[in-house]
Amino acid sequence: MEEDILHTVVRRLEKILGLGSVMLREKGKPKDFLTDGVLQIKRGSYRRDWPVEVRQELTPAMLPRLLQQLRYIKPLMLVSAYITPNARQLLQQENVAYADAAGNVFIADDRLLLHIETGKAEKVPIAVNNRPFTKTGLKVLYLLLQHPEYVNEPYRFIAEKAGTGLDTISKVFKALLIEKYILPLDSKKYKWDKREHLLLSWVDAYTKTLKPRLKQRTFRPLDKEKDWKDYVLPPDTCWGGANAGDLLTGNLIADYWTVYTLQDYKMLMKEMKWVPDTGGPIRVVEKFWEGDCEDDHVPPLIAYADLIEGDDPRYLETAKIIYEKHLQPLI
Repeated sequence: MEEDILHTVVRRLEKILGLGSVMLREKGKPKDFLTDGVLQIKRGSYRRDWPVEVRQELTPAMLPRLLQQLRYIKPLMLVSAYITPNARQLLQQENVAYADAAGNVFIADDRLLLHIETGKAEKVPIAVNNRPFTKTGLKVLYLLLQHPEYVNEPYRFIAEKAGTGLDTISKVFKALLIEKYILPLDSKKYKWDKREHLLLSWVDAYTKTLKPRLKQRTFRPLDKEKDWKDYVLPPDTCWGGANAGDLLTGNLIADYWTVYTLQDYKMLMKEMKWVPDTGGPIRVVEKFWEGDCEDDHVPPLIAYADLIEGDDPRYLETAKIIYEKHLQPLI
């Protein structure tokens, strides 16, 4: 798969007028083996080898960890079948070269500047075994990511914890086996593999598939001067988004508020003294997981997913801190 993506992108680059010669160079130097390949670009007197790292898809959720892993590779080019518009913008801000199968390209160094936005996107086809990334499957995956030890619990136990049926659990586990996220130790026991990739895939699918289907509504406070930290939250209610980012790191000022809750809107309005407002700064989202809210905020995985939805550098920096401090131990 990675080799196919790389050759497709090379063919795209070869067709760019004025770019000159583009070819894959044989790996020879020890550092060449740190990445998926080396792309040699020649244009007039310009000649440079670009180590390339290939991914099937690149989203904002994947970038902080990926760039951290590759921070010692200079120069670096990321190659992918599909790079989301927000991810491309973030890579430009970090001055990281990229090229995708749709012909979107950004290459910048002291002698060459190439930036092409085609307005096209060749998305990676959705795998047949996408059961883990359906709305219900994502709830099961969330539970397994939060509690890795549950992978060896009976299906009925997991179904009760996730609030779903046994059939869903069976299909999720079958897909995890096919995609090699879990490996069988014997007929009843499994061990995890590629958990980092699974976690980042969950984050991306959560923002695209599960979160948009959760009940949501926006409000504004009647008391505009009241600080959000002065509110006493009712049961089954916790701060998400930038609020959770601040509570987890002390590194962010929440200009927009996010609340997850199981409470009825009317009760919440009465308790919090909020009123509905389609342009309000408070977004209330349906709480989809079982369990209490620890220290009034959502679990770090959900906070991370909320923060990387946009491209605000402050939010992304806080998300990076949360990943390193709270999510890395889950991998």
